[in-house]
Amino acid sequence: MQVTLFISPAENQPGNYLVVVNGEGFYNSVNKKVGARIRGDDEWFDDTLFSIGGTGIERVGVDGSFSLSNTVSAGQLNEDWGQDEVYALVSVEGLSGSFRSNTIKRDF
Repeated sequence: MQVTLFISPAENQPGNYLVVVNGEGFYNSVNKKVGARIRGDDEWFDDTLFSIGGTGIERVGVDGSFSLSNTVSAGQLNEDWGQDEVYALVSVEGLSGSFRSNTIKRDF
């Protein structure tokens, strides 16, 4: 099971970013609810930035994959002074624990 975070400038929306969390390999969780918490990685504690999905509408597909997305302002991704380190923690209904994505390091 793998979770991947992508962050790119939102088309025709200066100052906004498209945040996408993709998952694959969740074959035993077809049709289960899925949601992600976007976090800022820090030395002492990780900041909670915002959530994507988790409303009950977003579910794992028949191929064991899912895709969650939201458009947010740069301010929502700017998690500390200097370079920002952003990752996703994904929860899937029926599975214990969370699945961590890659970390994106960029100034937002």
